[in-house]
Amino acid sequence: MNDAPISLRSACHLARLVGLALCIGTPVLIGGLILAGLVPPGEQLPEGTYLQLGHVFTGLVFLSAAWVLWRRGTMLKAFHQVSEPRRAGVVLRETLLYAALFELSSIYGLVYWVLVGKHSARHAFGFIILSPLLFLVLAPRLGHWRKALEPAPGEA
Repeated sequence: MNDAPISLRSACHLARLVGLALCIGTPVLIGGLILAGLVPPGEQLPEGTYLQLGHVFTGLVFLSAAWVLWRRGTMLKAFHQVSEPRRAGVVLRETLLYAALFELSSIYGLVYWVLVGKHSARHAFGFIILSPLLFLVLAPRLGHWRKALEPAPGEA
């Protein structure tokens, strides 16, 4: 068995690939099920409790994006302190954690579709499409991890 540590480049590419598969694959699957008619739209009007649920879902999506931004900054700032054998694991863990959090948006979209899809399809699909967009925009790429390893200005 090969005990050589995985390179930072390989870890980033693997994490990105798995994250994209999750954040693109699930919305495509959910969208396909909806468009094929296998998941019928909900009949409820988006008012009262259902409107509030939509607001809660929106808040949770923005909260997860804000948390990822905070966590990303914290992890990138401390990344140079991580020992080299552990770096690939940190990259994989963080990227997949971000993907899982963003994936929740697609699940919210599916739930919203099942509840109020007949009257608010654009909102349900909005939740579904946010998953890959948030991942593409907010998940750190190889360049971010490499830059985090560079010494800060004024350090030797």
